[in-house]
Amino acid sequence: MIPMLTVLAVSVSVTAAFSALGESAVTTPLPEAPNSSVGYPTVEAALTALRAKPGVHIQEQQGWTIVSDKESGSPVLWSFTPAEHPAHPSAVKRRVVTETGGLARIEMNVLCQADKTSCDALVRQFQVLNDRLIEQAKNKSQESRPAAPPSTDRGTFGEINITPDSAPGWLPSADQRAQVPQVIGDFLAALDGGQYEKAYDLQTEGQRRLETFDAFAKRVTKFNAQAGPVKERRIVKITWTKDPAHAPAAGVYAAVDLVSRFALVDRHCGYIVLYQRDAPAPFQVMREEDNYMTNEQSRQIEQTKSRQAVDQLWTQLARNCPNYVSSAIGSTSE
Repeated sequence: MIPMLTVLAVSVSVTAAFSALGESAVTTPLPEAPNSSVGYPTVEAALTALRAKPGVHIQEQQGWTIVSDKESGSPVLWSFTPAEHPAHPSAVKRRVVTETGGLARIEMNVLCQADKTSCDALVRQFQVLNDRLIEQAKNKSQESRPAAPPSTDRGTFGEINITPDSAPGWLPSADQRAQVPQVIGDFLAALDGGQYEKAYDLQTEGQRRLETFDAFAKRVTKFNAQAGPVKERRIVKITWTKDPAHAPAAGVYAAVDLVSRFALVDRHCGYIVLYQRDAPAPFQVMREEDNYMTNEQSRQIEQTKSRQAVDQLWTQLARNCPNYVSSAIGSTSE
């Protein structure tokens, strides 16, 4: 397993599944340079020289030796394989280069003294890792931008959807219909912006009893790391009910169906249930459900299986979203 690597304050880890993909998904041999391109004739010589160099930072991560250095003011990261690694001994040298316009790229050189197959697998793993680092670095520059409020499909405000078991003749007031998108917007903005205490406080007391704040913050932090900055939030439908027979308590319920896009997640759908005990009490979040597939997961499934397998898996996940329509993302109607 490749250890967690940090370049320009962006950290990622490569899982066993990712390593397996790098070894089996691509088999075309990679071209080789006739001479070492890392500046040292052997891996041992490189590591020995770096250990003696002033100002470098050396650490051990899961058996790997990671050396942080600088060249011409640019960060350089060296990764030396552990003894048990198939590509040992190898040294991977990566330098962050900032180009005109502020765009960054990773310049990589590898010195591998193992067999060709193991060396190629190592290079491919780091190539994928580099792509992810650059993508996350670009996304990180967007994190300071304020999240846009969720948009609403045409007709959502004009139509009023009432469940069959709602109180006879009841309709939501204009104030209630205005409150629900506002509460949804506040809750999503808090989630997407890392304001976990604010998001947690917008939930009902019962929901807070089911999940502690620490567990809530940990769950949302994990999702935000997987998804990246939000690109779009869209309300596709709002369904209302009052005093339904099988509800946990009397009051007004609004089920809000959502589709979303993030920098690292193109496939996402879910819903949020809001609850109002009685007017003029505010609506609170009673339940939230997300169904999604990261772009990295999609790429791995497509590479190891097929595009059809990606679509089939997403179809199964999207069944948990009652009013999901694949064309909802980026469209103006359901």
